[in-house]
Amino acid sequence: MDKLLLDRNGGHNCTVICINAGSGHGKTSLLHALYNDQVLTDTFDKSIWIQLSDKLDISMLFKKIVEVAMNDHCSIANLGCLQEMVKEEISDKKFLLFLDDAEIEDRQFWSTVLEVFNAGAKGSAVIMATKSYTVSTFRDVATDFFLLNPLSEESNLMLLQQCAVMGTDIQSNPDLLMVAQRIISRFGGNPPYLKAIGGLLCHADSSLEMDNFEGNGMPLQLCHDVLPIHLKKCLAFCSLFPERYIFDKHHMVPQWISHGCFRPAEGCELEDAGVGYFNELLCRSFFQYSPVHNNRFVMHEIIYKVVESVSLDKYFKSEDPTSSIPENILHLSLVSSQFRTIELMSKTEELKDLQTFLVVQPEWQPYKISPPTLNLVGLDDFFLKFTSLETLDLSHTDTEELPRSIVGLRNLQYLSVSNTSIRALPSELCCLSNLKTQEAKDCRFLTELPGDTKKLIKLRHLDVTKDLGYVQLPQGVAQLSELRTLPVFHASSHPSHCSVSELGNLENLRGCLQISGLENVKTGSKAQEAGLKDKHHLKDLTLQWHDGGINIDDEDEDEDAEIMAEQVLESLQPHTNLQELTIRGFEGSLFPAWMQGSSSLPNLVSLTLDSCCNCTQFPAIAQLPSLKFLGVRKMFDVKSLTNNTHGVPKFPSLELLNLWEMYGLEELFEASEGDCGPRLRKVCISRCPDLKRLPCAPSLTELVLHCGHQLPDIPELASLVSLKI
Repeated sequence: MDKLLLDRNGGHNCTVICINAGSGHGKTSLLHALYNDQVLTDTFDKSIWIQLSDKLDISMLFKKIVEVAMNDHCSIANLGCLQEMVKEEISDKKFLLFLDDAEIEDRQFWSTVLEVFNAGAKGSAVIMATKSYTVSTFRDVATDFFLLNPLSEESNLMLLQQCAVMGTDIQSNPDLLMVAQRIISRFGGNPPYLKAIGGLLCHADSSLEMDNFEGNGMPLQLCHDVLPIHLKKCLAFCSLFPERYIFDKHHMVPQWISHGCFRPAEGCELEDAGVGYFNELLCRSFFQYSPVHNNRFVMHEIIYKVVESVSLDKYFKSEDPTSSIPENILHLSLVSSQFRTIELMSKTEELKDLQTFLVVQPEWQPYKISPPTLNLVGLDDFFLKFTSLETLDLSHTDTEELPRSIVGLRNLQYLSVSNTSIRALPSELCCLSNLKTQEAKDCRFLTELPGDTKKLIKLRHLDVTKDLGYVQLPQGVAQLSELRTLPVFHASSHPSHCSVSELGNLENLRGCLQISGLENVKTGSKAQEAGLKDKHHLKDLTLQWHDGGINIDDEDEDEDAEIMAEQVLESLQPHTNLQELTIRGFEGSLFPAWMQGSSSLPNLVSLTLDSCCNCTQFPAIAQLPSLKFLGVRKMFDVKSLTNNTHGVPKFPSLELLNLWEMYGLEELFEASEGDCGPRLRKVCISRCPDLKRLPCAPSLTELVLHCGHQLPDIPELASLVSLKI
């Protein structure tokens, strides 16, 4: 840490620190701690995390760096061009690069890579973690070398306590202490073993289970073997994904449902049971939190190898296009990072039956649109042969249409064609009466769903999210009463498409819901039929009119649209359980009564108001008890975020405040008001030229200002750590 902060790099532009330790000994955890250290990262202009693999070449590494730096896909393949792009990204910038799993034992590889990294500003740093002794001995590569020692017995005991008996002090319980010491004496050299054993003891009689470990040389195998059958089945399905895959809990649960993993208790939702299963596997350390991806998870390589080894009889992951597939396989995935054409019937000619077919990208992509990885030839015959398919994921393939033979997949429960070039879905799809999940996200050419979609009465998840434009839902969606998630819904005034009132019958919607096209809703009574106030499972709601709040040229029509928008928003009051609310392009001038005060939105944590250009007064939300994030953009005539609320605390829980293009804003809070934002820790303000002063915020640690040449008055901020202007 001191090495990085004090810039003691011996004259090199780039310090290279190599951390060496065995598998499971904490290399990634240490990198994670450094990556998330605010004091450390604030001293650098750019921080980048790259997950390496032994299959990576120099071009692929540079391509990854460019993609992470630009947050977009890079299609360049030429090494020289990629080198120049990396240099351009880091040139004159003090960067901090984390390389996890740096196992490439090629001195020339590292020499070439580090030559490019020296284009960064003086004080830049690379921190690489490796279990390879060979890599760690490249003294002309690393400027500093650290060997991680095994955990002490005391640290092992703390780790076991954390995983096994939360709420109980091991050292105060002689029986537990004896069990713990026996475990540590056998497996204390490997933290993943301790975590998995701790997770096992957390769900079982510790003394009984400890007896099973005596003489057992494979504790992780035992931890797997004693799992309930439903958890074994969930893990077996995970073996279809490549090692180091980034798992999304809410993406896995619908696939587990289609895989028949769940037997929920009476009255328990399938999705709730699935989340519970995932959380139990997390508790048992079969999953762990991803170091750099929020709300994502990974499986440690030691755990993954156990899961993979016990699933080989029925589950097969094909990463080599030339490899043959065993004839007994029922669940198949194709994994490819480079574009290939696959003859499906030739690839699967030995198979007699198939229940799962997935196309999987080897890595999680932070950007939505990415090029296809496979061109699948022979889908028509494939569907005719494998009529027992239950789970089908064709995402990120070069698929332009689904053959009509899909009508024969009567058992299909999960279908995804996300990120493909599909222009229309066949009407035969609507005959698949067992379908529970249908995804067609980021299909840029898809504009509407088949007219008989309403026949899919078992559908629980329907997602047609896309960044540009929208997918029209057909009239009759109200009949899909089993729907649990519908992330996007475009309200239409066309008789063959869905109107906003059809939402009223979808009582079980949960999670997030974005309603666009609200300019097509002509009356408040029509909006009220959507029944948002009764949807108590919704947590995240977006209400969207014209993008950017388009003004109509005709003044009479403009006034009518304003009144109509106010009536519609008043009628779209959500349930009090709502946690996140976004209002975008609102054409009215006054916010509804349910946004005034705190009684209607007591659980609201996040509020975003974007392009509500006609509003002159800010809604009276200063007393919302749970609000932690507030983002406001393009409310041109608002002068203050509070109005006549003297004598009571304002924004008592607010932590993050982002303001953009508030050209009339003069002050955040009225000057006479005290005790505003006592927990406010980060403020970002951009393009607010009339802002005169900032409030005195005792907890503020980070301030970012982009206000041109005229800065507001900044009071003394005792806790400020970071100031960017």
